Amino acid sequence: MTLRTLILAASVALSACSPFVKPELPGESKYSVKKVVFPDDITLSPKPLMQLLSVRADAFLIPGQPYNPWRQAEDRRRIDAFWKNFGYFDVSVQKAEVTFDEPDQSATITWKLTEGPRYKVRSIAIKNAPPGHEAALTHLLPFHVGDGVDLQTYRVQRHFLADHLRDAGFLRAEVYSRAFVDRDAKQVDWVYFVDYGPATRVGSIEVFGNHAVSKEAILDRAGFEVGDPVDLHTLRKRELDLMDLGAFAIARIFPSVGTEFEAGAVPYETWIPPDTGGVLTQAQVDAQGQLVPRTLSSDLAMRIEVAEAPSTQVRLKLGANLDPERFDPYVGTRLLFRNALGELNHLAFEGQAGYGIRWRGDVDEPLGVYGSARLEWLRPGTIGRTGDLRLALAFDEQLFPGFHWRTASVGLGLRTLIDTGLFFDLEPRLRWDAGVGLGALATAFDDVAEPADPGKGSLAGEARASLVWDTRNDGVEAIDGHLVALRAALAPVGDHTWFKGELDLRFFLKLNADMGIGLRAQAGWVKGLRDGAAGGVPVGLRLFGGGAWGMRGFGTQRLSLYGVGCGGAAGDDAAGNPRCRSLPIGASSLFEGGIDFRWLPFRKQFGVVAFADVGGVGQGANPFGDAVEAAFGLGLRVRLWHIPIALDVAYRVTDDAMVSGNDDLDQALVFLRIGEAF
Repeated sequence: MTLRTLILAASVALSACSPFVKPELPGESKYSVKKVVFPDDITLSPKPLMQLLSVRADAFLIPGQPYNPWRQAEDRRRIDAFWKNFGYFDVSVQKAEVTFDEPDQSATITWKLTEGPRYKVRSIAIKNAPPGHEAALTHLLPFHVGDGVDLQTYRVQRHFLADHLRDAGFLRAEVYSRAFVDRDAKQVDWVYFVDYGPATRVGSIEVFGNHAVSKEAILDRAGFEVGDPVDLHTLRKRELDLMDLGAFAIARIFPSVGTEFEAGAVPYETWIPPDTGGVLTQAQVDAQGQLVPRTLSSDLAMRIEVAEAPSTQVRLKLGANLDPERFDPYVGTRLLFRNALGELNHLAFEGQAGYGIRWRGDVDEPLGVYGSARLEWLRPGTIGRTGDLRLALAFDEQLFPGFHWRTASVGLGLRTLIDTGLFFDLEPRLRWDAGVGLGALATAFDDVAEPADPGKGSLAGEARASLVWDTRNDGVEAIDGHLVALRAALAPVGDHTWFKGELDLRFFLKLNADMGIGLRAQAGWVKGLRDGAAGGVPVGLRLFGGGAWGMRGFGTQRLSLYGVGCGGAAGDDAAGNPRCRSLPIGASSLFEGGIDFRWLPFRKQFGVVAFADVGGVGQGANPFGDAVEAAFGLGLRVRLWHIPIALDVAYRVTDDAMVSGNDDLDQALVFLRIGEAF
C-alpha cells in the first residue's frame, strides 16, 4: 500500500461523514423494487442480466434502483438486446406488468416475452488468411458448426485472431467479423475477413516522458534498432523489460500501425465490448462484397512513452494469519529510493515484523516477536540488456512450533526476464544460521544436524537459483494458466553443507468465466553433503508443510517428522532437569498436493471452493516413506475493497502418528488468511 493510497483511503473515509444527497432522476418514484420476475417457460436464464437492469431489486452488497417508468422502458430494449445477443433473433418483449404494494411502498415488475428459437451456426469461414496460418486461426475459435449463436463472444474472437497474426510479425493485421443471418432457416453463416498487411519492421524510434533516466538507457533496454523485425509478442516483452528497470510507473511502446483502434498509435488492448465486428470503409469492400486489402508500408514509427515513478516510494502492509493453534498479526513496509546512487542505481529496504500468539494447545510455548529485514542495492541492466544485478544484506527470523530460526546473509544476485512470465534468478551468498530455543535434540534421524550454539551459529557459502514460469490469470485465486517453479540451493562449504531442491507445479483448468479447477503439486528434497556426524542438515533448513498455504490437514509447519527437544525454550523442571517436549524437526523429503474446485464469479464479492489435499514426509528421498496424510474441506472467498480474504475449513481423514506420542494433533482445522491461495 503506497502513502498515496493511504491518503486516498482517509479522504474517502472522511467524505463518508459528509452529507450527500443523491440527485432525483426524472420519473423517479417513491416505490422501491421488491422483485423483478421473468416467465418460467423461457430457455435463456436472465440471471446475468438482473444486475444490469436500470430498475431492479436489491441484491447482496449491490443496491437496487427505485421504480421509474422511463428507465423501465430502457430495460425493455435492454432485455430485447440481451436475448438477441444469444441468437434469439425472433424474440418479442412485451410491456411489463407492474403491481404496487402501497403499505410496503414497493413494486413488483413482471416481464412478458416470447423467446422464439435460438439460431444456430451453419458455417464458419476465415477468408484471406496469410499462407500457413488458416489452420491455426481456425483452432483459436471457441465455437463450431451447429452451436447456438453468441454474438459478443464470437465477434470478439477477431481480436484474438488478429493478435495471433501480430505475434507472427504482421503487426498491422486486422480481422473483421460478419454474421449473415438466414431468418427462414434460423441459421447464421459466420465469416472472418483477414487483412494481415506486410511483415513489419522498425522504421524509426523515439522516447518521450523521461527525465531522471536518459534516452540512451531506455533505448538500450528496449533493444530495438531501425530495420529490426517487430511483432506483438516481442513488443510486449520489451515493455516488461522497461518496467523491470524499476524506474517507471508506466512504460509503453506504441508503433504507428494504422489499425482500427489506433488512437495515438495504440495498436492493441484498446477495444472495449460491446464489439461491432469491426468498421469497414467503403474503399475496403469491392463490388462483390469481398475485402480489399489496404496498401501499407512495412516500416513502423515506434514511440516509447514512459511515466517515471516517484523518486521515493513507501508501501505499507498490515495483516494477520490464523490457524488452529496460532494467531499472527504482522506489519510490513518497503521503502524504495529510485536512482538514489545515480541513474538506475536504486536502494530498497524491506522489513516485516510479526507477533506469534498461541491461543490453544501449549499456550506456555514462547512465541513473541519475529520478522525480517532486507537492504538491497539494485542495478538493472548491469549484465547484457536484461541482466539485473543486486547486492543484498538480509536478516530473517522464522517462527516454528517450539523454536525460532534466525538467518543472516549477504549476497550478490542476478535476475533476468527470459520471456513473458519466465524468470531466472541466481544468488551466491554467505549465510549464518542459528536456532533459538531448540535445546538438545533426541532423534533417531541421522540426517538432522545437532543444534548449533546459539551464541555462535553456523556459517555456510550457498548458491541459490530459481526458474519460474508464471502464466496465471490472477495472482490470488487463478482459474486459468499455470505456474512452474524450480528452485535449488547448494551449500558446498561451511560448518554444514547441503543440497536443497524444490518443485512447484500449479495448473488451472478454466471451465467457464467463473469456474475452474486448480491442481497443485509441490515437492522438496534436502540432503547433507558430508558423511558421519557432521553430515546432517540444520533443522531450520529442512522441510516443513501444512497451513493455509500448504496441506490444509495440518497447522502451519506441523506436517513434519518429529523429535524430542529437551531444555532450550522448555526450560528446566523443579528439580533442575531439562524439560522435554515433542518438536517438529522437518523432513528430508516433503510432498504437498491438492485439487480445488473454484467458483469465483467475476466482479462479485464472494466465491466458494471445495478442496482435497494430500501430503507426505520422509526421512529419505521418498516423501511418502514415513507418513501419508489426506484432508478435504470447503472454503469461502471474500473480495471486499480489494482485500482478498480466505476462510477454509478442513478435516484430515487420516491420523497416522509420525512419531510415537504425537497423535494428538487436531483433525478438524480452520484457516483464515489474506493473499494468494495457489
